[in-house]
Amino acid sequence: MGGTTKGMTSAAHGRFQSLTRIGAGGMGVVFAATDTRTHQAVALKLARPRPGRRRESNRQLRHEAAALALVDDPHVCAIADLTSHRGRTCLVLERLVGESLQTRLTRGRMSTLEVLDLTVQLASALRAIHAAGVVHQDIKPANVILTRDGVVKVIDFGIAVFTGAPSDGAVSEDAPERPPVLGTPNYLSPERLLRQPADPRSDLFSLGIVLYEMTTGVRPFKADSPGETLSNVLDARPSPVLELAPDRPRELARLVHRLLARHASDRYPSAAAVLRQLRSMRRAWTAEPASPRCTDRHARRVSRRVGPGTIAGRRDARASAASICG
Repeated sequence: MGGTTKGMTSAAHGRFQSLTRIGAGGMGVVFAATDTRTHQAVALKLARPRPGRRRESNRQLRHEAAALALVDDPHVCAIADLTSHRGRTCLVLERLVGESLQTRLTRGRMSTLEVLDLTVQLASALRAIHAAGVVHQDIKPANVILTRDGVVKVIDFGIAVFTGAPSDGAVSEDAPERPPVLGTPNYLSPERLLRQPADPRSDLFSLGIVLYEMTTGVRPFKADSPGETLSNVLDARPSPVLELAPDRPRELARLVHRLLARHASDRYPSAAAVLRQLRSMRRAWTAEPASPRCTDRHARRVSRRVGPGTIAGRRDARASAASICG
């Protein structure tokens, strides 16, 4: 299956059939598939084939499963199972239908209400992730899915770590030399670059970058090369939001810039605090309630509606994954 290209179909992988590649990242490949045991549509994540490194690849997927198993929130992609076939670990996930925030950004400017609606959901996801003792470490538009029901879902916990752990703790422990910093240069926090212990406020910095991009249409630290981008993260001050988007609310601009504070102690103390501010702004921005398609309550209804078969009974699946990971 390593040679399967996006959009092409492979016959089967264990109990999973009709595999169609739908995405890929630095460490994994994701397929849409049918689980013949539950007869439900799922997403199947496999590690990228790396000769001689199958054990490490399998360990990384188990690490991701362990992080996902701790988080139960309608704005986080649910884990359904962790299994293996012919020595290759498979992470079975809730199948999401929609588009990434990255794709949405290519279609043009967002209204302030859309920005607030989506960011409220994203902050809600981070609140749950951090409450579970997990730091995502890779918050970026490509890892935020907007479902057809209007629900935000955070995906890809491939480089997530547990609070207080080394910021790149998911890599091989017996690596002969210090590994590179994992993640996407445009969305890394200063403390990630400085290899400081994992801190939830690092995810808030990445959230600030995403929100800056949603609000202004540009990335705050983008440069001509990855090296220059990383240098900007450490040393540069992004252009004021209101200079690039003067029609945005001042309160929103202040929130973005506080999230982008170079020192974690100068940011909001938690995702919960950010969420409170965003909800207050959304209420003030319009007298009408937010569309029910974009509310936390609606997200929970959608998660329940997909049924126990689709996510293998979320609670039982988490127990199963936790036991496998343990």
